[in-house]
Amino acid sequence: MNQPNGIHNQNIGALNRRGLLITAAIGFGVGIIFIQPLGISLFQYDQGGDAGNWWYLFKKAFGQVAGFSDIDQILKNVLFGIMGSSLALMFYTRKTIFRLNREKVGVTFIRELLDKGENHEVEFKSTLRWDLRQGKVNKALETVVAKTIAGFMNTEGGHLIIGVDDEGRILGLEQDYGTLKKPGKDGFEQYIMQLVSVNLGTHFCPLAKVVFYQFEEKDICYVGVHKSQKPVYLNLGDRSHFFIRTGNGTRELDMPEALEYLEVHLN
Repeated sequence: MNQPNGIHNQNIGALNRRGLLITAAIGFGVGIIFIQPLGISLFQYDQGGDAGNWWYLFKKAFGQVAGFSDIDQILKNVLFGIMGSSLALMFYTRKTIFRLNREKVGVTFIRELLDKGENHEVEFKSTLRWDLRQGKVNKALETVVAKTIAGFMNTEGGHLIIGVDDEGRILGLEQDYGTLKKPGKDGFEQYIMQLVSVNLGTHFCPLAKVVFYQFEEKDICYVGVHKSQKPVYLNLGDRSHFFIRTGNGTRELDMPEALEYLEVHLN
């Protein structure tokens, strides 16, 4: 099975030096300007038996922050600045670690889907709109993706993975990216949501969640599709079409079949 080699590069770059420096600098400033006067004023207020005007003590301590000619004040600024940086870096790294853990869980889940192959809840698509055989954009491929999403919504939901061939081999999204007005992940996600909005209806967009993962240094797109509580029709030309998932494929039902299906499954 293809291994997500690119994930290691993402993890290494996650705690990037620039982000750490910016976070530390912001924390240093917050420590001096806010934590210091807050801490000093609360200490003085407590020492005074919780009597007096705390706000006055806070403003007084805040005003002393700019006392750069006072060695003691400079040392206080450095001390509280380091405290602020430490707190900021703690929250930054904690948030990043949680995000990396979520990504790791997501990658494991995608790998399991690739291992199992296509079924009634899983569909692989090599591309969104780039025809690998013809070497050009093919709008019919977009329609196939829209059909798959509609079929999942009308059945039990499912998992659509784009950038993977029928055997689960990683192809990536680079060729699709090159066909978009806004190349890259953001443009790709926007195009998928536009595809759902135009062909199925804007109100069904929340049922499709788009996430990107990197395997073998190639992007793939995962679309998690939730089941709809209302019938979802694909609008093609002047007709509406009703699709469901059967086996590892998407099938269109004619009107009598659709009505019978809806009566049983979408009550």
